[in-house]
Amino acid sequence: MNKKILFLGPLYPRNREPEIKEKSGSKISNAPNVFQWNLLSGLHKLLGNNLQVINVLPVGIWKREYKDLVLRDGEWACNGVNGIEIGCINLPVIKQFQRFQRAKKILKKAADDKTEIIIYSAYMPFLKAAYRLPQAIKITAIVTDLPEFYDLGETTQIHKVMRALQNRMVYKYLKRVNRFVVLTKQMCEPLRVGERPWICIEGICNTDCRTPAVTRNSQKAIMYSGTLHYRYGIKNLLTAFEEINDDIELWICGGGEAESEIRALVAKDKRIKFFGLCTQNEVAELRSRASILVNPRTNDGEYTAYSFPSKTMEYMTSGKPIVMYKLDGIPDEYDRYLNYVNTQPDYVAGLKSALLNVLENYSSMLEKAVSARQFVLEKKNENVQAKKILDFITSN
Repeated sequence: MNKKILFLGPLYPRNREPEIKEKSGSKISNAPNVFQWNLLSGLHKLLGNNLQVINVLPVGIWKREYKDLVLRDGEWACNGVNGIEIGCINLPVIKQFQRFQRAKKILKKAADDKTEIIIYSAYMPFLKAAYRLPQAIKITAIVTDLPEFYDLGETTQIHKVMRALQNRMVYKYLKRVNRFVVLTKQMCEPLRVGERPWICIEGICNTDCRTPAVTRNSQKAIMYSGTLHYRYGIKNLLTAFEEINDDIELWICGGGEAESEIRALVAKDKRIKFFGLCTQNEVAELRSRASILVNPRTNDGEYTAYSFPSKTMEYMTSGKPIVMYKLDGIPDEYDRYLNYVNTQPDYVAGLKSALLNVLENYSSMLEKAVSARQFVLEKKNENVQAKKILDFITSN
């Protein structure tokens, strides 16, 4: 591909992960950063210096959610990828406005009719900055989550109103997008894609994996890593585990509204280990030692049809048996590799039964898990998915 690619995304260089984690407490999500860096790894191999990243730090506001009031502009290089980081005053409204203004200025200088723009997520400052670019400059949006489902945890009424107003603007600016990359085909309707070109990629794993080699000498532990919101089924997992009379442990990584309940359970049940917010390497290392990986998100709620949980790909890469509910957004080709929960007679009983079934048939379940790892590493790796996206851009 001869054109230059400008990739805009809320991400941080991997070498800054410990710093970002320390300043954020539990108010940061690893999944978007993992996805973007997996994609950038593949794009860089194909594009070399024709790839330029423009990023903002995906951190909360000062000082409740992040320790720094001022986020500074700067340039960086990481794993061969070059980036321009947009700074701002880290306060509500001011933060978004400054990011928009600075992104607009950079795009005006850097983008021409030989430039392709890829925007990760429906991030309003970037969409707004690109909105009035000349029509000769084509824009591809990678949408991993619909804007209306960003806040699935507990939040204030004022925040909900502000989010609704912002989402109206996001959908306005999405009209300028020429092509879409989505994780599930069901996302196209609410995104109002219409006749515009789109492709579905589900997710991206990295052949580097950041995951130690699969080992059969796993510790007897069930592991969940991710956001600890009740909407994602963490309560079902806690209840199901309490009903398992076994010496198996439950390992939990992440942050969210269920943290206080988890900490209280840790004090009562020594089998439960809470690791809090971990770096990507720490999570990968824990997965390599666990015996079962679980995702307790149920298929309830409209948002499940528009979601392919990133942890599904990460779990499959680990080569460990996976227990989860069948979600509408997961294509049937994945069914042979996953151990689905029977929701009868209820979610908790089904989850408990599925976990015990994997434990009782662990050898055969591990063989299935190794096949799952081979499948994603061959069919959904960063090189395959990046080429798929670039071929899609070139042909449209």
